[in-house]
Amino acid sequence: MDFQLNEEEQAVVEMCTQFGETEITPRIRELEDAHELPRDVLKKMADLGLLTMTISEEDGGSSLGPLAYALAIKSIAKADAGLAVTMSVTNMVIEAIRKFGRPEQYNKYIPQLASGDMIAAAFALTESMAGSNPMEMRTKATIDPNDGDYFLLNGEKIFISHGDASGIIIVMAKTDPALGGRGITAFLVEPEDEGFAVGKKEEKMGILTSSTVSLNFDNCRVHKSRILGELGKGLNIAFSSLDSGRIGISAQAIGIAEAAFEAAASYATERFQSGKKIIEHQGIQFKLADMLTKLNACRMMLYQAVSLKAAGQPFTQEAAMAKLFCTENCNQITYDAIQVFGGYGYIKEYPVEKYYRDARINTIYEGTSEIQKIVIGRGIMNSFSQ
Repeated sequence: MDFQLNEEEQAVVEMCTQFGETEITPRIRELEDAHELPRDVLKKMADLGLLTMTISEEDGGSSLGPLAYALAIKSIAKADAGLAVTMSVTNMVIEAIRKFGRPEQYNKYIPQLASGDMIAAAFALTESMAGSNPMEMRTKATIDPNDGDYFLLNGEKIFISHGDASGIIIVMAKTDPALGGRGITAFLVEPEDEGFAVGKKEEKMGILTSSTVSLNFDNCRVHKSRILGELGKGLNIAFSSLDSGRIGISAQAIGIAEAAFEAAASYATERFQSGKKIIEHQGIQFKLADMLTKLNACRMMLYQAVSLKAAGQPFTQEAAMAKLFCTENCNQITYDAIQVFGGYGYIKEYPVEKYYRDARINTIYEGTSEIQKIVIGRGIMNSFSQ
């Protein structure tokens, strides 16, 4: 396997790295303190094609392939994970609309995201009583008794990334509760729809530049033309989208971990203790060695999932393994980075406390680590039961 990046992929890394260093890092404290989505930064990201990287140029996107996309996410995440997750979810949503939607649907939304007229897209699956098990969702969609061309959505979604700033939201709702998972349908909801409202905005530990909100549906009227895919096929869309989303979160985790490792290694060459640089102490060398080894292993896990997706092969299990491994090790690497910094690592003047805060969510959203193990375990069971 060739691990060398081609010219286009290298150009993507350089572009995103430069963008992070010039547009994000100098403003990161200001952006975090605002506790809201920085629309001006996302508009610039849209102008660079970063919000439509999962869509081909023929369809109005800027795709250079799954690897280039993962590298872009990673590079943005090194500057800020909050913006990286907005980029990841938006790309996941628009990929789902292109894959499962009708031409009039994706022809409407892709150009708006490509131009920056729409700065984000959201995915609304989680509910207070339906986190890891979406079949327990309570949001329902029933045909409007006064107009059979419309559905009425009723319920609440929680923990929705940038749901307050998205121009289009994929919302999962039960259209036939008696059918269980086969009775869930995906709808394309717009913020102007009657009966739609943004609810509570959460105060979070990390990813502060990405808002997290609840969404309320009170007889929210959605035309039947905005059903995504087929009636009752919503879970298929959700699971397919989450496979791709886990590649994005894996890349985000690697970006955070890279930034933490590089900060720790650089600090260790500058900090003196007992008459020499702390990097000359074997204890610090061993810690940095473990961090880099884990980081490189994470990259290989991600590349495997990406290569399968690029080849059009199933990658559910590999995406789950990458998500599990990359996010768990991201947490450990950021923890170790703070240890290298010592007391200074706990202070906001230095960057590693932010990396640690941002790392923690990675093992939770897009499916917890425990859910990834279930996905992997089912794959093993199916493979050995045939």
